[in-house]
Amino acid sequence: MNIKEKLNIIRRNIRYYLIMMVVAVIQSVPFSKLNKLKMLFIKAIKLFGAKELKKAYNLIPEEFSSRKKQIIDGMVENIALIIIEFINYDKIKKNNPNYCKIENWEIIEKIQKEGKVPLLLVGHFCNWEVLGFELVKAGLDLTAIARPNSCPKMTDYINSIRAKHNLKIIMQNNIHEAIKLLNQNKPVAILSDLNAKEWGYQVDFFGRKASFYSAPVIISVRSKMPLIPVFPERQANGNIIIKVKEPIVWKENESMKDRIQKYAKVYEEEYRKFPEMWLWIHDKYKSAEKGKLK
Repeated sequence: MNIKEKLNIIRRNIRYYLIMMVVAVIQSVPFSKLNKLKMLFIKAIKLFGAKELKKAYNLIPEEFSSRKKQIIDGMVENIALIIIEFINYDKIKKNNPNYCKIENWEIIEKIQKEGKVPLLLVGHFCNWEVLGFELVKAGLDLTAIARPNSCPKMTDYINSIRAKHNLKIIMQNNIHEAIKLLNQNKPVAILSDLNAKEWGYQVDFFGRKASFYSAPVIISVRSKMPLIPVFPERQANGNIIIKVKEPIVWKENESMKDRIQKYAKVYEEEYRKFPEMWLWIHDKYKSAEKGKLK
């Protein structure tokens, strides 16, 4: 290990302990004061994340040109809420029983009655962590595919909260493990809206080329299980409605790129409705040209 790598580890560990100090503060705040905490977080994100927010502003498609500032402000508020809700989920649920509701659950039930197991297509949208907790509460023995954090200690902490709410996680051999779970009648959730770069395929996303992973298609086709989009949508009062969509249908003559375009279009349609709910700080277009063309 060279000096640069050692310094990176030290920086990540320092960042971890600073974050855990913030976590302790969040956990100590009573429910009645969470809105004030949200406003404090919004100010902090705008102050310390100014560079990232400027980049995100420039990534927002021109179709939203008149609303860019509004979208960034909404995204910042959503980021603050993601943090607070993830750490204080039990406290919020106890004080607000209507905090989350699920619509169209009958789609899941119908699939299960047909002897199938749902492969859920989820995005980094609204609060995807709470989405997982709620689906488990609804009765799914759910496992989600997730990326590890650059700091192993942070990965362990985040996974400990997920485990507390019975949400299982896989981070290695994702395709193989997901197919294995589905064949064991265990649902899987996959978040596939991050930049796939050279590991993905170039498809259209808000009028520009972006690289998307093939994993959702591969897992669905090989396991013969339906790919079902599920999106949480935050309401004006802060509550969340989780909407289950109809399965994405594959056709025999479709190429891999065609199928990836099909699920990317589902993301686009949902994010177009609530652009402030998606994390534009993820540069979806960077190095898109490295993605496969066919």
